Amino acid sequence: MSRRTALLFLAGSLAGSTGCVSKALSGTSQPTVLLLANNRGFYDVNVYAVRSGSTAGRRLGTVTGNATATLKVPVSELQAGNMLVVLVRSVGGRYTWYSPAVQMGSGTVARLDVVQTANGSLGQSQMYSQVVPQ
Repeated sequence: MSRRTALLFLAGSLAGSTGCVSKALSGTSQPTVLLLANNRGFYDVNVYAVRSGSTAGRRLGTVTGNATATLKVPVSELQAGNMLVVLVRSVGGRYTWYSPAVQMGSGTVARLDVVQTANGSLGQSQMYSQVVPQ
């Protein structure tokens, strides 16, 4: 086997093995908290976790108009002190809304009520945490 062929074979083997490792690692799950979102408006909304300041972090999902969705928030997306803050952005609209920080803990879920006015404003939306009865 020539030196060039051996190097190509080695490079292909390494590329294949790193692909297997990353697939195996991506299958690991991390702890999450639940966000129960109720969109009472016409426009679909995208929901993002806010890790610090007012910058949108990870996109958690889309909640269609007049529908509910259960979104899983990785614990790594919570702010210091297990505080959850989300950004809600209208799809096809021009409005955004930042939630107040709510404390998440063992046995609690976050509830998000997205309220849109006739012009699409999200200013009447609310978010709070709720203890789940066991």
